[in-house]
Amino acid sequence: MFCSDLAFTNLSRQVIREERHSATWSDKARNVSSSLLELEQEIRVLRKQMEQMFQQEQSFTADNVIEISSLLDLKINEYMKSANANK
Repeated sequence: MFCSDLAFTNLSRQVIREERHSATWSDKARNVSSSLLELEQEIRVLRKQMEQMFQQEQSFTADNVIEISSLLDLKINEYMKSANANK
């Protein structure tokens, strides 16, 4: 299940990139906004995956749940750094 979800995450990233690429914003604004929007989408997908994996495993300490949770933490930290850097 995790592998297909990862493939979905990669597909989602590509769709977001294509949508943002066609936008008419300035290059700098597009890059910042696109990057943050992409991170937001990745965070949403990872959170949903983590919730589904928890429901399946019924454990917060299952390897699959911890793996997704760790990746989610990294993406949230990346988002926070990017958002603060662009203020």
